[in-house]
Amino acid sequence: MNTILAPVFYPPAQAIDHAQERFGVAPHTDFRVLTLLSQDSSGGLQVRTRSGDWIEAPPIEGTLVCNNGDLLQRWSNDRFLSTVHRVINRTQNARYSISVFFDPASQTMLDPADLGVAQSDCKHAPISVGKHIASRNAKAFAHLKGKGT
Repeated sequence: MNTILAPVFYPPAQAIDHAQERFGVAPHTDFRVLTLLSQDSSGGLQVRTRSGDWIEAPPIEGTLVCNNGDLLQRWSNDRFLSTVHRVINRTQNARYSISVFFDPASQTMLDPADLGVAQSDCKHAPISVGKHIASRNAKAFAHLKGKGT
């Protein structure tokens, strides 16, 4: 199993941030199977509904947010959808969160047929976890290609 712990700091909002709706994290889905998120009391996490509207996911003390990721959506043959979300810090305070991302080992093959989906009904071809993550990283960071380190 692969597990990644990612603490994230969002600086306080500035007046220009409100006017231009600057994102702490732009709209996206998580690449992996599952994400657990602990957020502070600042708020700012928003989830896109099926109709395309954005709703707040306010922090609730003592709880974690659980996001389905792209790998779970693919593996479950779209039964469990990946959650489109974003972060906008509109407060004058810094915002902190900690995400924990989970997925099977990189060499694990994910095939909806393994979960009982008839081969003829599979919407996604089998793929290794590592290949999926590498493909998503390549797309997400394509703008950095050739920029050096």
